[in-house]
Amino acid sequence: MGIADRVERNIELLKSCGLSSLRRFTRRGSPITPVTLKNVGSVHLRLGDSDLATFTQVFERREYDLAATGGAQQAIMARYRAIIERGRVPVIIDAGANVGAATLWFVRSFPEAHVVAIEPDPNNAEVLRLNVGGLTRVTVLEAAIAGTSGRVSLAGSGLSWGIQTVRSAAATLAAITMDQALATVPAGELFLAKIDIEGFESDLFGGDLAWMDSAAVLIIEPHDWLFPGRGTSRTLQAAMGERNFEMFISAENLIYVAADVLKSSGSPDASN
Repeated sequence: MGIADRVERNIELLKSCGLSSLRRFTRRGSPITPVTLKNVGSVHLRLGDSDLATFTQVFERREYDLAATGGAQQAIMARYRAIIERGRVPVIIDAGANVGAATLWFVRSFPEAHVVAIEPDPNNAEVLRLNVGGLTRVTVLEAAIAGTSGRVSLAGSGLSWGIQTVRSAAATLAAITMDQALATVPAGELFLAKIDIEGFESDLFGGDLAWMDSAAVLIIEPHDWLFPGRGTSRTLQAAMGERNFEMFISAENLIYVAADVLKSSGSPDASN
């Protein structure tokens, strides 16, 4: 991390926590530090890493706020309530959960849902568990999400939010499928999947995609910009081309809403 990045991160923390917290955060000591963030509360962050920037994206810039879908938000909420009324549990998959910022956002936005937070990096997963500890409607899986089950290794990129996943039969880290993640929630029904997996979406959307047909909302960050020439979004584009979703944009993310969700609610945004 360069000096400019550190200064920017400290300024962000100053705005969120106040000067006393900023001093504690920048002081050398334990790499995992408890702080109180405005609009978030008490969380754990690591010194000199991307953890604070992640919380800033989620809670200050509101990058997972479904208000970005405009009139479709009402239809999305209607689907959420309909799942509950059927006696089922709305399941939110947070694939690439990092340290739990998005998980906490979804817990607060959909309090009757169960969030399955999937994070392959053990260091990130340690902080993630601290940040969601005590939340009964969150399951943490230390694994990678993939199109088919198997094994993967990790490749670092300098900051924790850029950890990349690579298929490797000799590795020890598990790669699990969406169906395996969903099976961890009794009476669960897929409602929303947030997918930010640093280019490994090429693998996820190259496998069994039956799960997509029951999802109301998919929030995906594509990574062609990070890996030009590798076509990491090609399988995603092919999968979406075969399905009836409407697309919205929020910062780095594409938000897909199933057309049947819009039609069932009578939304004026529904496709013909």
